[in-house]
Amino acid sequence: MAKLGTYSYPDIRFADAVEISGRIATKFKGIVSVKGLAWELGMAENSGTLFAKVAALRDFGLVEGRGELRVSALAQRILHPATQEEGKAAKAQAFQRVDLLQSLYERFNGETPDDSTLLVALEEVTRAPRDEIVRRFSLIQKHLADAARVLGQPFLDPSVERSSPGRQYISPVTTEPRGVKAESPEPFAGLYLAADDIRLSVPLSQKYIEVAINLLQALKIRMYDAKDVEPVAKTAQKRDDA
Repeated sequence: MAKLGTYSYPDIRFADAVEISGRIATKFKGIVSVKGLAWELGMAENSGTLFAKVAALRDFGLVEGRGELRVSALAQRILHPATQEEGKAAKAQAFQRVDLLQSLYERFNGETPDDSTLLVALEEVTRAPRDEIVRRFSLIQKHLADAARVLGQPFLDPSVERSSPGRQYISPVTTEPRGVKAESPEPFAGLYLAADDIRLSVPLSQKYIEVAINLLQALKIRMYDAKDVEPVAKTAQKRDDA
């Protein structure tokens, strides 16, 4: 189980948790030992990754029990809903079991906030250290997006300015056609950041300088993760080509 401050949350995404519970339901008739699940997932019985996956299943309410894991009635309604409405309601219930996601969902009225707004919210809600928030930011952001999708709420379009209090507008970067000289922008005492998928346009203040630093740190971590995965992908491609 992952933790941020006093809040715990699933260490894997909802779709992955549902897929694992589906395996337990179909291959093991709804009941499996932790050791049996380790074999099924190709993991060591005492590995931290296995414990994290089992904890995530419990966080979402998809399994019950300790030594033996039993697929819950909630998971059955998600896997085999009697109606489409029952399936949606069961998925919503699974997300609402996770206090951190529920708190963030209510804070943003079901919308997906921009990066800087979510970072500030996580700091205010969890009271966790900033470096810890940055390390866990990406997965929490994905969880919140999944929750918004499951619960049927709209995503924020970064190209449309919102008037909701406490939100800052993040605008897309625009480019001029070739051969057209762009005019110099009007002087503005603000902070602009455009890096990869990050777009930040906020007033210049110490708080938002820290937000920008945190966003860049999160991007740095993502780039390191991608760099680690790339050689594995290339090796697999070479084997396939051979």
